[in-house]
Amino acid sequence: MKRIDGLRDIVDQFDLYLVDQYGVLHDGVSAYPGAVEGLARIGSSGRDVIVLTNSGKDSSDNLARLERLGFSGSHVRVVSSGEVGLQLVRSGGLGPRFTSGMPTFVIGRSGDRYAFSSNEFDLVTRPDEAAFLVFAGSDAPRTSLEAYRAQLLAAARAGVPAICVNPDITMIRDGELVPAPGAIARIYQELGGQVDYVGKPHRAFFRHALAVAARDVGARTIMVGDSPEHDVCGGRAMGLSTLLVRTGIHRSLAETELLSLCEACGGMPDFLTASFKW
Repeated sequence: MKRIDGLRDIVDQFDLYLVDQYGVLHDGVSAYPGAVEGLARIGSSGRDVIVLTNSGKDSSDNLARLERLGFSGSHVRVVSSGEVGLQLVRSGGLGPRFTSGMPTFVIGRSGDRYAFSSNEFDLVTRPDEAAFLVFAGSDAPRTSLEAYRAQLLAAARAGVPAICVNPDITMIRDGELVPAPGAIARIYQELGGQVDYVGKPHRAFFRHALAVAARDVGARTIMVGDSPEHDVCGGRAMGLSTLLVRTGIHRSLAETELLSLCEACGGMPDFLTASFKW
């Protein structure tokens, strides 16, 4: 592993940058210092940039959020796990259990709209009424994990299958760490429910991003993220180079603690830096 001062130290080594959103570029409230310039500099240097995000919302919603936070430019594209999950359902890629038009229950934050929150599906108000569930967002801490457990128990006992389009266990909301959809999906599995996952660190999501960029796995590509488990492990499994930034969900850890975590989960990055800055 090599420590770098900024993106300029490695920009010439890669042609495609896959960049996580929350924890790398911003905390949901504001952009991290230097991140707007860092992303712009990569794009202006002729490199391709795809913001690869575990978000249950579609790509256009995520791009609009980035623009509100000061990230702009035609060089930025977004691939969200919510949108990829929706495309897989439409194409039959997840099998006949997940089909458009079926009764669907979407787990998420009250008032938010997700990729599956459309009249393309028969949205129901109770998990046990659904043909399948979608773990798209999290209403934590307003809704506790124990409340989710009680809400999902009947559906798990009924064998309702589920898809989780945001595998993150912890997420940043309004600058604070809260349980993410992946944590709720784990509870469903503990109850006996079956869950398919779309997003980092799963390979199908990375393959989709590389297809969007018209690159193959052997291209000079680097995954940039704040999560050893999702960003680094996912990138490494695809044979990509990886850069871990020390902002985000593990920002409070000392470097020795962070590297111990990386080693324990098999997510030791190729590069380590303090933040996403030029």
